[in-house]
Amino acid sequence: MRRFVERQTMLPLANLFRDHDASVYPCGEYWRRAVAAMLLSGRIAARGDGFPNKTDVNRICREANFDQYRFEATGRFLVMAKIVRPHGQGSGYEPARYGDAFWNHLLRPLQETARQAFLDLVQQFTPSRVWRPTSAASPGLDHLVALFAAAFMDRAIPSDQVGDVFLEFSKLPPQDLTDPGRQLGFRTREYGVSGWDRWLDTPGQQGLLSALYVSNWAESVEHRKQCWFRLSDTALIMLGLAGPPELPAPVVDLRVLPNLCVLAGADLPPDKLVTLFRNCRIRRIDRVIEFQVDRRRLTETTSPGPLHRSLCEVLEDSGPLPATVESLLRHPPARGGEIRICACSAIVLPQSAEVLDAIRRHSRLKGYLEAGAPRGYLLIKPRSSPGNFAERCREPGFKVSLLPGQAG
Repeated sequence: MRRFVERQTMLPLANLFRDHDASVYPCGEYWRRAVAAMLLSGRIAARGDGFPNKTDVNRICREANFDQYRFEATGRFLVMAKIVRPHGQGSGYEPARYGDAFWNHLLRPLQETARQAFLDLVQQFTPSRVWRPTSAASPGLDHLVALFAAAFMDRAIPSDQVGDVFLEFSKLPPQDLTDPGRQLGFRTREYGVSGWDRWLDTPGQQGLLSALYVSNWAESVEHRKQCWFRLSDTALIMLGLAGPPELPAPVVDLRVLPNLCVLAGADLPPDKLVTLFRNCRIRRIDRVIEFQVDRRRLTETTSPGPLHRSLCEVLEDSGPLPATVESLLRHPPARGGEIRICACSAIVLPQSAEVLDAIRRHSRLKGYLEAGAPRGYLLIKPRSSPGNFAERCREPGFKVSLLPGQAG
């Protein structure tokens, strides 16, 4: 193995990272916590395969000035690692099995779920072949990556050669791979090692590398007009080759400014972060996340519903609120009244002309409406759900009832 490594084109990491920052605690990056909170906020729907809806991702990333590709990769990892999962009864996400381990920085369960997520990602990214084992877990491809990381510790290799180097590394005599594996504590047997190369044809190499990048186990760095590949500190920690760094002091600041700006530390409890992501506009994502209280949306939900109450509770935890925010939160309900819905015909009968006009202007209701309604009525679009429209009406304080037994 040593002779194989010495034959490769390599560059010491010290040449690439002269001012290399200390490694980050696995899954402790502020942006990873922000993405998890955004998924749990209900503002992003899950696709049929369980991954985030791209339209929703693009919309929220434009609002937050956040890299949508990083969001998609992080969201995919969070789903595969069972940190979040599609909501069983809704279109968004809810905490999954390893959610507590993620938010509380529990290393052992994080290592367990990250390794399984990596194998699942390899499986997902790699097209099937007749000669290839049916499961990425059966040959222990995470052990291959661990041995590769140990062999090339503190070295980078040209990015355009990585796939071939992985393939040739996997073809070393089985004993030359199993003996170092046992020294690292792996239960790798020779019959498992002998199947690694069957995963590493050209599509398999791309699948492996894609899984490494999505898991944040690898990175590419440009140096003198050439791109170099290295396995990240996160990979070394998750694979048991290095110990985790100490957790930095948590950033749990929460400040509400007179201009309706909210500054929230990324290490706040998840329920508070989720509430802020759900109810506020996102201005900037960093160790301290910047939100803006949305005056229009808050005015539309001035009735004391659960969303409004939860936002008030979070903001009040920051201490005495500025007069501008206090006034906005305590603004009396500007809308109300009763509407009746005949679900069989999707016709809405508002109580008065004022209620009718309020619904037509409401940002979360007007999208349901069809043009050409009879005077005094509203029509719900043919493909829109009257049930969803009714729930949206209750949020700003409208009282909703059905027209019993009426049609048309």
